[in-house]
Amino acid sequence: MATLTVASVQFALRAEGTLEAYTAHFEVLLRQAVDAGAEVVLFPELASTGLLGAIDDHDVTTSTIAADYWESLPQHTEAIVNALIDMAARFQVVIVGGSHNRLAEDGTLRNTAYVIHPDGRVETQDKIHLTPQEHALGARGGDELLVTKIGPFTAGVLICADIQFPELSRHLVHNGVELIFCPSLTWNRRGIHRVKTGCAARAIENQLFVVMSPLVGHSGLPLDAPMHAVGRALICTPVDKTIGINDGILAVAPDDSEQVLVAELDHDLLLASRANPEAPGLDLRRMDLYETLHAAQNQ
Repeated sequence: MATLTVASVQFALRAEGTLEAYTAHFEVLLRQAVDAGAEVVLFPELASTGLLGAIDDHDVTTSTIAADYWESLPQHTEAIVNALIDMAARFQVVIVGGSHNRLAEDGTLRNTAYVIHPDGRVETQDKIHLTPQEHALGARGGDELLVTKIGPFTAGVLICADIQFPELSRHLVHNGVELIFCPSLTWNRRGIHRVKTGCAARAIENQLFVVMSPLVGHSGLPLDAPMHAVGRALICTPVDKTIGINDGILAVAPDDSEQVLVAELDHDLLLASRANPEAPGLDLRRMDLYETLHAAQNQ
């Protein structure tokens, strides 16, 4: 039986006074996941936002936050990735290390997720669909989709809002993806409902697994309008008699506290689900009709 044990970290947003404090916080939760048997561990979107707490030359407020995202947080990203490379090797685990602010070679600000393999390989995925707040910061979305291999699964990464755009997951499925990781950051219940519903919908319509990791809590920053992150770690499945989970929720965190959610994904069972769909599945798509509709749309 081909399986993969995954962990989704519900990571607490707190003011991290130093890079060392942040990586130590990260490692504590990674160790919990590995001790629970995880072979791949997912962390949330903008997981290093707590490092706003390391800024000591000015107060972090709504008037400084744009510059802080451009100038302060990206300074830590290379060191964070190097720390994750070390952890992945020491723990012999794949780390989907959440996403972090990055200054690209073209000088643009990117929201970038890192997939770190135990052998030292580093793969990246930029967030593609940015929020209005990210656009206001002057950030730029990515233009490519990562397809990688983790255990028996072909996998991709869709950051937060990207899970709400079915075109992306369809492209991933067309390229063999069976498992999507979704690092997320939302600050109200409407936002987490959108992400949760998107995860469930993508799992159903594409007959694949989706693992989502949220940032939770608050760091007290910016001082004049602290961001409160909300969400529940979540693992979704297709909904059919083969998988046998009527609501498609394999696992969900019971509350909003920092914690690690662990589950085993059965690759053989997923293939059986795809081979014998209860509802019209991937094999019963009307590709001929889709092509006609697409051609008509572009006339």
